[in-house]
Amino acid sequence: MKTAIAAQDATTESLIDKHFGKCSHFFIYDDETNTSDVIPNPGKEVQGCKGEVLVKELQKNNVKRVIAGDFGTMVQQLLNKHHIQMILHPDNKTGVSEIIKLITKKTTK
Repeated sequence: MKTAIAAQDATTESLIDKHFGKCSHFFIYDDETNTSDVIPNPGKEVQGCKGEVLVKELQKNNVKRVIAGDFGTMVQQLLNKHHIQMILHPDNKTGVSEIIKLITKKTTK
């Protein structure tokens, strides 16, 4: 399964971003191939709700789960509509690499 992690910048040492729609980048981790890609947030420059732009990008990348500190109401509705699971991780002191390690542990058991 592919998981998108909202990140504050483009390195695996980046911290998770507390705002899904305002993050700098998304790390897309594939637990089947144990690989990850990083993409810039396609909605970064969009005024107002970025949800539609972000959800389309996630769908294009076959993402089934997203992790961020928080999700706005509109994007929650869009993610639910498209059956993309949301995981709240309010500790914005956690790094992307730590999240990937947690996902890896859960999928190898």
